[in-house]
Amino acid sequence: MERKTVDLHIHSGHSSDGTYSVHELFEKAAEYGMEAIIIADHDTWEAAGEAQKESKDLGIQTLPALELSCIDEGRMVHLLGYGIDISGGHTLAKLTAEIQKSRLDILLDIKENLEKEGFVVDMEQVKKLAYPQPPVITNFANAILTDPRNRDHPKLRPYQKGGTKSDQPNIHFIRDYLTAGSPCYVPEYTVDIYTGIRAVRDAKGVPVLAHPGEWFTRADEGKLPLMLECGLQGIEVYTPYHNPEKTAYFRGLADKNGLLKTAGSDYHDEKKKPGHSMGMAEQADMKMFDALKELTERNRAGQEAT
Repeated sequence: MERKTVDLHIHSGHSSDGTYSVHELFEKAAEYGMEAIIIADHDTWEAAGEAQKESKDLGIQTLPALELSCIDEGRMVHLLGYGIDISGGHTLAKLTAEIQKSRLDILLDIKENLEKEGFVVDMEQVKKLAYPQPPVITNFANAILTDPRNRDHPKLRPYQKGGTKSDQPNIHFIRDYLTAGSPCYVPEYTVDIYTGIRAVRDAKGVPVLAHPGEWFTRADEGKLPLMLECGLQGIEVYTPYHNPEKTAYFRGLADKNGLLKTAGSDYHDEKKKPGHSMGMAEQADMKMFDALKELTERNRAGQEAT
């Protein structure tokens, strides 16, 4: 793999499904000779203060960011918010607080639904995997798939070595059992994608659709005018979730609508997300980082991009 010097989408241990500390991520970036990284944790910007310190110490540029969980027609979708005001006091801060509270409220319901499917659910392990954040569905998937008591469960064979879904077992298990429309799904507090975009803009951030190939299709193109009206400013075009056809499609969609094209690996930990390595995102470079940084500065100054 030709490692790029920039990665605009990685996760730290402040994400419930992250692994590495902010310090460890910046050490890795320094070892790889990277020039800029952005930590965009799920529904929190707790990493931002540490990241700014590491950035100064190691000379690796960064911006505060988060990955916001939203909903669209029953589908969970993700929105990146770059350059947000981390002092709080805005809609985004209230929204993320509600999301974190909701995740605690639904834990037992998720556990009960999974147990009805015959899975052993070790809640202590689920909480340990998520610490210091409230557990999310990824933690349930990890705990179930790694618990030896579940090893011989026939429903888990597709996710085990040699199985039809063993390439990304955690992701497939989540889709099959824990997302909307699946047997163990429990809805958490969230907002629609339009409200999410407005909230990121209220926090002076740059809203960017995260790996849209996971949910956005040509049938959704009619929603773009409203997204733009709400303040959408970018699309994550270059991501391991996109094959060449999807990359070309979203690149064209971004160009057509005057949106910033970004690139990120969505790196958590390669054991948790195989095939997502830091610095792997095609087209990621300092020109892209500088364009994003300039757009965040415009937002902070209350200017519209030209």
